[in-house]
Order: sequence, then C-alpha cells, then structure tokens
Amino acid sequence: MSKHKIFASSLAIGASIVAMTGSALAQDAAAPAPAPEQAAEQGSAAPVSTSDIVVTGSRIVRDGYTAPTPVTVATTEELSRTTPSSIPDALNKLPQFSNSLSPSKSASNFSNAPIHGNVLNLRGLGTPSANPKGPLRTLILFDGMRVSPTEYIGTIDTNVLPQLLMQRVDVVTGGASAQWGSDAVAGVVNFVLDKKFTGIKGVAQAGISDEGDNANQRLGLAVGQDFAGGRGHILLSGEYSNNEGMLRSDRDYATKGYSYVGSVVGCTKLASEPASVCAPGGARNPYTIGSNILISALAPNGRITASSVAGNPYVGQVINNDGTTRPFNTGTAVGTTGFQSGGDGYQIPDTGAAVIPLTTYQAFGRLSYDLTDDINAFVQGSWSRSDLEYSTQVNALVPASQGVTIYKGNPYLSSALNSALTSATDSYTVGQYDAGQPTAIAKERTDYWMVNAGFTGKLGGLDWSATYSHGDSKHILANSGLYDSKKLYAAADAVVDPSTGQITCRVLLDPTYASQYAGCKPIDVLHGDPSKSTPEGYAYATGTSRYRASIRQDSFAVNLSGSLFDLPAGPVDFAVGAEYRKQTLNLTSNADPSLLDTAAERSAYFAGLRGVPATTNFYWLTNVGTAHGSLNVKEAYAELAVPILKDKPFFRELSINGAGRITDYSTSGTVETWKVGATWKPVDDLLLRATLSRDIRAPNLFELYSGAQSGIGIVNDLQTADGSYGSGLNQNVNTVTSGNANLKPEKAKTLTIGGVLTPSFFPGFSLSVDYYKIKVTGLIDTLSSQQIITNCYNAGGSGVAECGLIDRATPTSLPSLVHIVPANIAFLKTAGIDFDASYRTALGDGALSLRLYMNYLDKFDAQQYAGAPIAHYAGVSVVGSNPAGFPRWRGNFSIDYSNGPFGITLSEQYIHKMRLDIPGGPVPIEFVDDKVKAVWYTDLAMRFTVPQGNGNFELFANVNNLFDKQPPIIPGTVPGVNLPTNIAVYDFIGRAFTAGVRFKF
Repeated sequence: MSKHKIFASSLAIGASIVAMTGSALAQDAAAPAPAPEQAAEQGSAAPVSTSDIVVTGSRIVRDGYTAPTPVTVATTEELSRTTPSSIPDALNKLPQFSNSLSPSKSASNFSNAPIHGNVLNLRGLGTPSANPKGPLRTLILFDGMRVSPTEYIGTIDTNVLPQLLMQRVDVVTGGASAQWGSDAVAGVVNFVLDKKFTGIKGVAQAGISDEGDNANQRLGLAVGQDFAGGRGHILLSGEYSNNEGMLRSDRDYATKGYSYVGSVVGCTKLASEPASVCAPGGARNPYTIGSNILISALAPNGRITASSVAGNPYVGQVINNDGTTRPFNTGTAVGTTGFQSGGDGYQIPDTGAAVIPLTTYQAFGRLSYDLTDDINAFVQGSWSRSDLEYSTQVNALVPASQGVTIYKGNPYLSSALNSALTSATDSYTVGQYDAGQPTAIAKERTDYWMVNAGFTGKLGGLDWSATYSHGDSKHILANSGLYDSKKLYAAADAVVDPSTGQITCRVLLDPTYASQYAGCKPIDVLHGDPSKSTPEGYAYATGTSRYRASIRQDSFAVNLSGSLFDLPAGPVDFAVGAEYRKQTLNLTSNADPSLLDTAAERSAYFAGLRGVPATTNFYWLTNVGTAHGSLNVKEAYAELAVPILKDKPFFRELSINGAGRITDYSTSGTVETWKVGATWKPVDDLLLRATLSRDIRAPNLFELYSGAQSGIGIVNDLQTADGSYGSGLNQNVNTVTSGNANLKPEKAKTLTIGGVLTPSFFPGFSLSVDYYKIKVTGLIDTLSSQQIITNCYNAGGSGVAECGLIDRATPTSLPSLVHIVPANIAFLKTAGIDFDASYRTALGDGALSLRLYMNYLDKFDAQQYAGAPIAHYAGVSVVGSNPAGFPRWRGNFSIDYSNGPFGITLSEQYIHKMRLDIPGGPVPIEFVDDKVKAVWYTDLAMRFTVPQGNGNFELFANVNNLFDKQPPIIPGTVPGVNLPTNIAVYDFIGRAFTAGVRFKF
C-alpha cells in the first residue's frame, strides 16, 4: 500500500467520524481529560480504590508505590497514547527493557528459530547470541496468571494478549521467584485485565514511514456487558494488526557494503607477540569501517575453488556467463583475511528484511458470574495467529559443505575446462553465491490458544482462588526455494546419455538407483544463474525444508490470602498457595541432521551419488532436529507481611515482608527460593524500601531436549605462530547445536534498595529511586563457533574442552564442523539505578502531566566459563552478527497537556554515548574510532476528542522520530548480515506517521 493510500484511508476514517458526529461539535467543550495517574491506578471508567489493586510486587494487596519490591506501573492509556502500534512496543521504549526481540530487532537470514515476535527482555539479562536467552529470565503474567510459552524455544510473544482490554501493566524490576515462581530472575511483567469494563471501545489506525515503507494497519473492537442483574459480566474483543515491513535496501546507508575490517594491510608483529595482535581488532590491526566489503572465497556468478588435478590452472578463477573463466579480481586489500573491498567477492545481499512483515489476529472472551455473594466463577479464552513471510539467505553453493563437484565429461564444462581434467574421475569444486537465482522464502505461522478458568471468593475474611490454565502453541515453518542436497548432487552430476545424445543426470543411467531419482533434471552451475540456464534442473534441485512444533502447558493453582491477626501497628497479612504445572514439547522436521550422523546413514541417503561433501545436510539451510520431552513442576509458597511500628516519631510506618517457595522439577530436582524485604516511612513524605531475594530459572524443554540444529557462519580460524594448528582462513564453517538434558536451574541473588518521595510541599509530584544488584550463577549459555575456535587457539590447539568440539580433517585444515551445546557455564552480574518521577498539576484550563523513566547501568559483567576473562558490557555497543547495546544511561521523558477536547504529548528518548567492543576475549578489541555518540529521539502525539452521546471519539495522530534522526553507522564484522547499525538499540525506520481514531461508549 502506498503512502498516499495510507493517508487517504486515514483521512477518510477521520472524515466519516466527523460527519457522524457533526451535531456534537456544537455542544459544550468536553471536560478536561484526566492526566495520566502517577501510579497509573485508573480503570476504564473511573479511578478505583487502592484497596482493589493487587500490585504484582507482592501476592498481598499493596499500593504500587508502597510495595517492598520496586514496581513500575503504567496505564495502557498512557502507553498507547505515545506508541499506538502496540503496548509491548511502548514498553520497549522504557529504559528497564533492553535488547528485546521484535520483527525489527532480529536478523532474518536464517529461520531455524522463531525469534521474531514481540518478546520482552527486562534488564537485558543475557549475553548476545543468535538465540538470546535474556527474555527467558523475564516472567510474563496475564492478570496474575503465568502465560505459557508461545514458541517452542520457550519465549512469549506478548502480541498474543488482548491489548484493548488491558487496564495497566505492572513491571516488577526485581527478583520475584519466591512469589511467582521460576523465570522471574530479572523481574515480572504483568498485563492486568480490566475485568469490569462495560461498554464498547475500539481503534482504527494506519501508519507509514516518511520513506514510504513500513506501512502498518491496526483494527480492534472490545465490548463489556453485565447480565443477570449485575451478577454476571462478559468481555469480548478482537484485534487485527498488519505491518508490511521494509527491506534493508530501503535505506541508502544499507547499500554501501559497510563492514568492520582490519585497518592495517600486511600487519607484522614482533617475535615476542602472539599472532592475535595482527588479527582484525588486534592491537596492531584495529577495526575500521570499510565500504563495498566482499568475502573473497567465492564470486556471485561462480568460482572454481579446487580440483582433483594438482596445479590445475583454473583453480581460483571466476566463471563467466558463457562458461569461460577469468582471473579472480581481488579488489582492494583490507586488514581482514578473506575480505576485500570491491572486486569479485560476495556479500549477503541487502534485499533481506530489515523489518519482517507480520500479520497478527487476536481474539479474547471472558465470562464471569457471581455464584453467591462470596464466590465468583470465571472462564476466559484467547486465540491468536501470527503470520510472517521473509527471504532468508540466497540459495548458495558454499564449499566445503555445499560445494558442487563437476566431473570430466560434464557437458556444461567448456572444452578448455574439460581438457584440463586428466581422467574420467577428475573434477572441479565449484562455489556460487547469488548469481541471480530466486530468493529462498520462509513462511512462519504460530497459532496460540490460552484458556483460564476458576473460582475466586471470600471465606471468613480471607480471599481464595482456584484456577486452571491451559496454553497450546503450534508453530509451523516452511523455507522454500532451498537447494535439496540429494537432488542437487544428482542434478549437478550431468552426463550425455549415449542412447539419446541428450544431457541427463548420471544417476538415471544406473538401474540400481534410477528409481530413487525419478524426475531428475540436470542443472548447470557453469553459466551464471542456474534458474535461467537450466530452469527445469533448478526446479528439481530445490525444495522446501519444513518443521512443525507444538508446546503445551497445563497448570493448576490454589491461593489463599488475608490477615492472620492484628498487631499494634496493624494486621499481619499472609498469602499461601500451591501450583502444579506440566509442559510437553514435540517438534518434527523433514530435515533432522541427526539422521545423517553416521557414514552408513549418509551412504544410504545419498546412494548412487558421487561428489557429495562429507558435511552436507538435507538442505542448504534450515536443517532442524526433532525434539520431544515433557516436565512437571510442583511448588508451594508462602508470603508474610508484618507491621512493626506505625505513627511513631521517625517511624510513620515500619514493616517487614518475607516469602519462600519450594519447587520440585521432574527434570532437575528440588530448589528453594526466598525473599525478605522491608519498608520504612520515617516521615509521611518519604518511603524507604529494600529487598533481598534468591531467584531461579529452570532450563526449558527446548534447552533440555532439542535435537541437532544446523547452522553456518564465517569464523576467523587463526593459525598458531609455529603453524601447527589452525588454517589461517576466514571462511564459512558449519555448526550443529543441540540440547543438554543435564542442565540445572540458574540461581540468582537480587538486592534492591531505594525509596519513594511524595513531598507534601510539592503536590502532584512523586519520585522513586531504586538501586539494584543481580548476580546469576550457573547461567545457561552457549559459546559461539568463533568463541570455541578462538579459545582452542589460545590454548595452542589442545588441552581445553573447546578443542574437542571442533572437527578438522587435519590440525591445520579449516574446521568441517563445530559442535555447540548449552551448559551451566557462565555467571552474570549487573547493577544500576532506576529513576521514576511524575508530576501532575492544573495549567490554565487544562491538565499538565510529566513522567520520567531513567536507568543508570553501573555494571554488566559476564564470564562464559570458569577461568575465562570477564566480559564488561556496561557502556558498550556490541559489534557482531548479533548486536546488543548496554548504554550507561537510558531515559524516557514525556510531557502531556490536555485542555478541553485537545491533547498533546511530547516524548523524548535518550540513549547515552557508548564505546564499541566485542567483550569476552582475552585481550581488548581495538577500533580506530570506538566512540558512539549519544542519541535523542523525539515523538509527538496529538489527539482531539469529539463527544457523542454517552461516549466519545478520539482522533489522533502520531509522529515517531519527529526529527528523522538517523542511526549511527555500526556495521558488523561479516558483510551484509544486518543493517549497518545496532538494530537492538537504535531506530532505523526514521520519521514515521500514524493516524487513526479511538472510540469509547
């Protein structure tokens, strides 16, 4: 949809609304709209009393600003006002969230794992990786009930929740496992449902970027109604959202071929120095940004990389479209082995998605009924569907794992090439990357069901509940247009049929195997794009890799809370409960790498073929192993709040809070978590609070039981100074990642100390400041293939566990395979300070509201394994294929003013300056210029309310990134993997517009 069509539709919506409500415009101006509540304790119709609020920091009824655990509370009205696309998008602008995942914050080159939903990451509590685990340390609740995983890797796409019926979002910024269970290491995000909403409301909006891409639309409708004289209540909602996405090539800076490369060509070291000083990023070869950087191993049109004939003169030459060859143009040398600027190399094309197109459907229904004055029964259900479609890496022939062997006599060989092969069994190895063949396409669909039912009630002054929850996610993926290895190698081994004189597949002439390859058509990779030179052969040699995964969760929970007895300072409150939870995982695939583990399996599968590389898998990409497993969890908890003093000098209030939980995992045994906390009000205007907790995250089913997942990526395989180990090459290497059934729960200690100031001499103002410190031990993590190879190199090629994870034909050959397995190998420490300030006051005839969220990151350290160097992430923009950012300061400040029917909100996001690094190595990584400047983003939102009957329409317009601030240029170290910026931190869409209407009656 074009930009003009988007805005035409938006204006049409607005015009129709105005026409419908023309008579209302003559009425008196509407009363001033209320400013956002500083603690956001506002329902859909009217403010509710604090006694009705159960804030997520405790199982005991508490006001959000007096809970012992820090809680950030934001109304959905406030969030959607500044960020109308979605509530999770708005949350990700808060500084407490960092390195979250979304369709615009994850690469789309591979489709092995579904990491493209709106997945929140509180505190960014994880290390950068292709399948980041930080989000797994944030517990997601829906109205106080655990949300089951929406994807089989254990993550939760928060887009599945009914956003129109949300009342507020509670963000617990401290460990909460004792109250809420496993995964609440970084904290808890609780999406609180407006269970009593009555009426009808909805939204219709459309948006587009200033560049004319990233078009998006959203529609939603929600209704709530009492029945049976008010004893029953029903809620229904339906929502649709669509984002058409954008390509990397839609931004000019993404088409320049930027990449970090070594700045010194021909670097030399002193005899006493290790070879690593001349590696890219080494002390004598610091990284610099190069343009038009290409990988030298191949040429897009094709390159002969090897021959069985020693000294063959055509090895290394480029293949022209007419089948002839020419010398490889090495371009301009750079300080990274295997890379060049310009010439005949290749890079990952810029035609991949920068924002993955995503369509989401969501429906929700809830029915509640008061069986008696003290007992309420409810049942609710939610369904969502998410569809994504994007291009993965181009269909390629990449030696050594996916090169094609062309034998003497192949009719597509030029006479010169054929003559240079001596015997009938002699051959060439040919590689090719992006010769113009069709793009491989990945289509993902996730269907998610969640059902909750139960009873709540009162018994003798106590509150009780008994609930059942069921969650079911089905994820299917089809990656089409990939080389099917079995068919590829059959089709590439072309010969002339002596009986017909026609070109055919050699294997069809062998009666023993011909039936297995019926329909084989020869493919020509020696004349450019094979889809054009031999379309039938290309169609035969390509296929679709598929996998289907389901994860199911059933849980039962009972809870009881209330007051035990009174002390002079007030009642002693308690909460107790128990929960049983069971999860099952099933993943099936048509490309399970484990089925080609042994020589016998490979011989049977590729029977009748020759020239198949030893590490070739079923498909060029997306070889996903099966996974099957289940676990059950039994747990019980108790929480106690004891008032010590009240209304005494310097002790207006003093209370302590404690909680404990025992959890038994069928997979990893019994663990205990606990929390102690205290609140102290020396004066009415100041509340001081502190908590200390022990929290856990247990390994999920995918981490425990996942089958082999294949991957590929460029690694710099340094060679030792004596030449005895390492190839010295910088090329693609295959990897295989699998689960580990011996994983144990991660364990964390969290300390928070802070306070809340609500000065009586400054009405409407509130400020909370909280220090936090988290240490996680036994962190479940994996080393990347580059880390594994580098660690073995640093040990001289032997003597450390990492060397056993590398398969090499000889000590100095390029690795043929690197094995990656998760383990409890790491620890992580982080500390910082959260600031939350708000101010509300009347201004003229209107209302003014200010809100500031700010975070200072003092420390973020990680160690990959015992004895490894400490990686310091605080203040760092991490460079690489999986970028992440850890700025020292992040903030979000908003000013909202409303006067009569008109309202305006101005928001500022601040990201502090950072330095470039790739933490975790034995020596610092050097850059010619390692500084990244601070960035400000300005968002503007305007609204106009039109009264209509007993409700209103609200016309709104938003401009995101008002001044079109461009992201800093921060490429990776492999050409073309991502946009050349830190996609986890910075906005690369630029100025974008949204217009629409909200209504409520």
